[in-house]
Amino acid sequence: MMPDEVTIKPKSESTPTIAATENQTVNLGRTQLVNLCAAGLGVSFFLPWAQFLGGNISGFDLQKSGDGQRLLWLIPIFCAITIFAGVTKRSQMIVGQLTGALPFCVGIYWYNKIGSDLTHILAYGAYLSLIFGAALFVLPRKAK
Repeated sequence: MMPDEVTIKPKSESTPTIAATENQTVNLGRTQLVNLCAAGLGVSFFLPWAQFLGGNISGFDLQKSGDGQRLLWLIPIFCAITIFAGVTKRSQMIVGQLTGALPFCVGIYWYNKIGSDLTHILAYGAYLSLIFGAALFVLPRKAK
């Protein structure tokens, strides 16, 4: 008579499963954080960016001022693309970093036009855009 066969799994086989689950949870959390920052940047597009002549001007108001300003629409468009990539579980690395760079590109453009007076007229929407933009530039790099 032959004894019943016993299969023993090495301990190392169960560890990658746990590590993969933890990595998936971290990536899912980071994806949600990137989505939250993209939504925050999209909302800040409609908040006051500058105080000019006693009134507040948002990114939405600025894009109405001329053809060159219509490129400001790239901010909410790229925010939507970043969120869509996260919801469909696609990589957010490139689009997230581009989205994060957009507020800085706008800031550099306006700094070249206005100069150092720009810092005196900025409102909270501009600062929020820069904060969310910085987060969007850094967070997708760490996600795989």
